[in-house]
Amino acid sequence: MHIQKKEVTLLIADDSQEMRETLKTLLTFNETIKVIGEACNGEEAVEKVADLHPDLVLMDINMPGMDGLKATEAIAIKSPHSGVIIISVQEEVEYMRRAMSAGAREYLVKPFDSDELFRTINNVIEKEMIRRNSISESPVSGSLELGQIISLYSPKGGVGKSVLAVNIASEIKKMIDARILLIDLNLEFGDLALLLNLNATTTIVNVAQTGIQSIDHEYLKSNIMTAANGLDILPAPLKPEYADIVTPGVIQKVLELTKEEWDYVIVDTASSFRGEVLAALDMSSLILMVFGGDFLSLKNTSLALGVMTSLNYPMDQVRMVMNRAFAQASTKILDIEKGLKKRIDYQIPGDIELVLNSINRGQPLVETNPSSDLAKSIKLICEDILQVKDEDSEKKKSGLFSLFAKKTG
Repeated sequence: MHIQKKEVTLLIADDSQEMRETLKTLLTFNETIKVIGEACNGEEAVEKVADLHPDLVLMDINMPGMDGLKATEAIAIKSPHSGVIIISVQEEVEYMRRAMSAGAREYLVKPFDSDELFRTINNVIEKEMIRRNSISESPVSGSLELGQIISLYSPKGGVGKSVLAVNIASEIKKMIDARILLIDLNLEFGDLALLLNLNATTTIVNVAQTGIQSIDHEYLKSNIMTAANGLDILPAPLKPEYADIVTPGVIQKVLELTKEEWDYVIVDTASSFRGEVLAALDMSSLILMVFGGDFLSLKNTSLALGVMTSLNYPMDQVRMVMNRAFAQASTKILDIEKGLKKRIDYQIPGDIELVLNSINRGQPLVETNPSSDLAKSIKLICEDILQVKDEDSEKKKSGLFSLFAKKTG
């Protein structure tokens, strides 16, 4: 086993004492691994992980009380530095999908031998090191150079993230006539193709099925579709059950290749912190966190910011986009910023009728209604992203802020 770390600390969570002893015995054969704790149920596992901060947790999926999946979800939020490897006798795809959705890094099926156990541990540790290195090397300030990845993320659905992704991509293309690629990583329920009036005949699943080693520039480009406005797009799977085919490794390979071919890659992610989403966020030069002003959205946004901080994301790389902001009083905006402990970088006005018309027609609203307040606010975001030198920029910005004052005062 080749682990590029002096010592890997590990906690075992299993309701069977016999299984815990067996695992400890197996792990003694590798001097780079140190078992620092045990737990006999999910609640105890969550508490001990928070206290001991192990690098990894071997988590049995079936335990009394809080099971392994619920414990994994709690650890992913409270102790994201501790990776979880789920252990189960079930080898059905559905169980694996549920484990990965809960935040597990790997899934081991019983029975397994020491070689398989060590190989799995090694893979998780190496991926984590790559992830942390990619974060530390990401540019975080100034204007974005060409070949950059911009990810839109929201911890709660229904806040307009996908509509915003399509319109940001469309506006950037209008502004600088660049090669723009949209990637739909809402793998179960992605809508980007429909928002561009495209009937998806090829998706990211076609790319994934060829195998990571076989994905190259030409094969990737052969699976890219182009919308009427010139935007390129890699659509989401056609059916939710195909989502499991697209692994974090596939996402990483796809993004590495696309940033070499396209000027800007706009990624629409799912509302989770599962591996596929983290793979995209890790490689992003900029993350736009989209949220609404309702209590549930703000609660989830606060939790998401906490996870990103724990994962060492540079927080100046994360910009806050509040949708339907005109519905909030100006004093409440300040309270929201105080509660989130982060400045709201962009505020988007709500215009349900305009958005619904855009969705039904399959045309970005920045093209069909460029003079609307909504389109103007999106253009300001794009100007800020691109650092466009426009002598009227400050006038536009102050004019829009005056509009906010009128509508929120």
